[in-house]
Amino acid sequence: MMICIEGLIIPAGWDNKGNVVDLAIATRDETEYLITDNDRVAELKPLLRQEVEIRGILQTKEGKKIIKVKGFSKLGIKSNTKRKILKQRCRQPAP
Repeated sequence: MMICIEGLIIPAGWDNKGNVVDLAIATRDETEYLITDNDRVAELKPLLRQEVEIRGILQTKEGKKIIKVKGFSKLGIKSNTKRKILKQRCRQPAP
């Protein structure tokens, strides 16, 4: 199922040297979605602890919510009008 969520990019896994190797997005209601695609993890790592909108396919595996990222945008727009436009776009089905 295609979803669109907003939240903070957070670390979800580390290697034995303490480097972040896995990411998740934590939404305002404290739901966490693991980001599994390694290419997308590399793209999103610079946005660690920043607010983003992610569009992707929701999957559940062993009780964990996973999102296969199809697209993302950094948030941080302070204008309510621009925020409303983003929310409308988020609600529209992806092509």
